[in-house]
Order: sequence, then C-alpha cells, then structure tokens
Amino acid sequence: MNLRMERFATGIAQRALLARVRPGSIRRQLAGKRYPSAPPPGGRRVRLGVVQLEGRLCARVADYVEQLYRLTKCAVEDGAQLVIFPEDTGSYPLAGLILGIECLASGGKGKPPSEAVREGSAPVLLLFRILAPAASRAHHVAFSTLARSCGTHVLAGSTLALDSAGRVYKEARLYGPDGALLMTQRKTHLFPTEALWGMSRGEVINVIQTPVGVLASPICMDHTYFEPVRIAWLQGAEIIIDPAADAARYEFWAQRRGVWTRVQESPAYGVHALMVGHILGDEFGGRSGVYAPLALSPTGDGVLAQATTGDTEEVFCATVDLEALRAYRREHAPDFNLALYRKYTPQAYMQARATRQNGRRVVA
Repeated sequence: MNLRMERFATGIAQRALLARVRPGSIRRQLAGKRYPSAPPPGGRRVRLGVVQLEGRLCARVADYVEQLYRLTKCAVEDGAQLVIFPEDTGSYPLAGLILGIECLASGGKGKPPSEAVREGSAPVLLLFRILAPAASRAHHVAFSTLARSCGTHVLAGSTLALDSAGRVYKEARLYGPDGALLMTQRKTHLFPTEALWGMSRGEVINVIQTPVGVLASPICMDHTYFEPVRIAWLQGAEIIIDPAADAARYEFWAQRRGVWTRVQESPAYGVHALMVGHILGDEFGGRSGVYAPLALSPTGDGVLAQATTGDTEEVFCATVDLEALRAYRREHAPDFNLALYRKYTPQAYMQARATRQNGRRVVA
C-alpha cells in the first residue's frame, strides 16, 4: 500500500472508531452516578489517591468508563484531593474498540500478539495512529467529567496524541476540579519497544502550580534517567508523578531504579502509579507507591504508602505534608557547582555519539 492509500485508509478507520465514542453518551452514563466530594485543599497537607489499574481490553466505551468511575470514586471516598492513574490508561484498554485487534496485533503471521508486538512485526504505530483520535476523546470526556463531578484534581495517566504530521506520542493529562485540562506532558524517553515501533518523544518538561501543590508528571521511562525529574524539581515541582506501565512482572530492584531513587536525588514527593494485568498476551506488573526523601518518611525508608501486591488492581491513599517538604528543602539546600556544570554541559551531551541499534538510539 502506498503512502497516499495508507493515509486514506487510516482516515476511514479513524472516523469509524470516532463514531463509537459519543461524548454525550459518556456524560449521560456518568450523570446517573453517585459522587463523593473531595475535601477542598488546605494548602499544607494533600491527600493523594493512587490507582493501580488492571488493564484489560474494553470492547465497549461504557465498560471503560465504568471502570474509571469505580476507581475514581473509591479514591475520593478515602479523601483523595489528587487522584493518579497509570500510563496507557487511555490507550491499551481502548484498543479493544478495534475489531479483530488480536489478529491485527499478531502482524497477520500467526504469531502470538505479545511476540509480534515486542519484535516489531506487528503494525503497532499504524494501530496507534488509527486509535488515537477515538482514545483521546473517550479519555478526555470521561476524566473531565469525573474530575468535575468529584471536585478533585485527576492525573489521568496517559493517552495517545497525534500531531499534524501524524507523529504519535504518549501524553499524560492533568484535570482540575472544574473539569478543565490544566496540563499535558508528553513522554520524553521511549522504552526500546516504543522506539522500535516508531513512536515520537516529547521535548518539554512541564510544571504547574495548583492548589494541591506544584506538580510535574514525566512518564514511566523518563524516571529511569535523572534529568527529567531534576529539570522538574529545579522548576519547583513538589509532587513528581510517574504514571507507568511495565510489560513485565514486578521486580523490586528493577522498579527501584525509578521514582524512589529520583526523589532522593531531587527532594520531592514521588508517586508511582502502575498498570497491572494482561493485555494481548503481555503481562503488566508493578507495585505502586508514594515516596518521600528518607528524612520525611516515618520509618526512614522513603516509603509513605504502597500497594499490597504487584499484580492486582488496587486503590490506596497517602497524605503528604507540603510545608514539611518546603522546610526540608530550605534546610538542605544543594550546593551546586554551577561553574563545573557550565564547563561540561551541554557539551558533554553533544559530544556523545548517537547510533541506532534495532531501531533504538544508543549513545556510544
């Protein structure tokens, strides 16, 4: 199929999926629900609700919306003023809207979908491009309505975003208590399989002042590198959120490389919200948690709260003290050697030679 025909066919498929996502239907479904009210922010203490989401393919938008409602309601009933969902909340489950997704994800070669997806023989980027408009619409309408109905802030995990050139990004979204979209954050560091598929990277680290603190939300792989979190922290971020989805079983040391470590380097509260479950034969695992600098945690281990398991759906809450964090930062202000950094940065990065191996950028 030539590029022109592919674009034509993609446009038809996008419109067919969009027709299945009716904003009015989502709002009517949610209008008939009961909602708890989030406590108004008090300025010092903030109650965080963390959703460890079970990812599963949803063939109907109504099923997807029902799951989001149930989990948001559970967090707000426990006093959550900021509810946090994982990466891919607005993408993988909604892939179930694509008819024959299991066959398409196998690459048409009879392979298990998970194998074809990992090795790049499945047309993942094309499927994401087809899904993106419908997924983005369902995700936005559902979370905007839920945030407004509960009067709470919601970091709605990530969904798919398309730019005018057809590039595909993973984009986290933050909604306010009035339902307004307050901030977006595109993933700036890709997982190797995402690079293999041909996804694109964001180039900005966003930070926003809100009544529940100064927030930032680099996505998943971004927390494997210290730079995105340090950039957010230098811009004043107090709660640094990691919406993540790891296609692997939970492993303590592998997960420890991320947000827990980052908030020890750049003192802030950290939130790790993970997807669990099985989608297209792939297992997702991880133990969600709320973390702090060691000195601000009750037992000195940097852990404020964690999910009880690494493979089942859970919702839990933790309260963080922003004034205590601000005092800690004042008392432990870093002594940066700016002259040294100016000498080597950005030259040190620019001198690194970037190559590609198996579709992935590698610095040599």
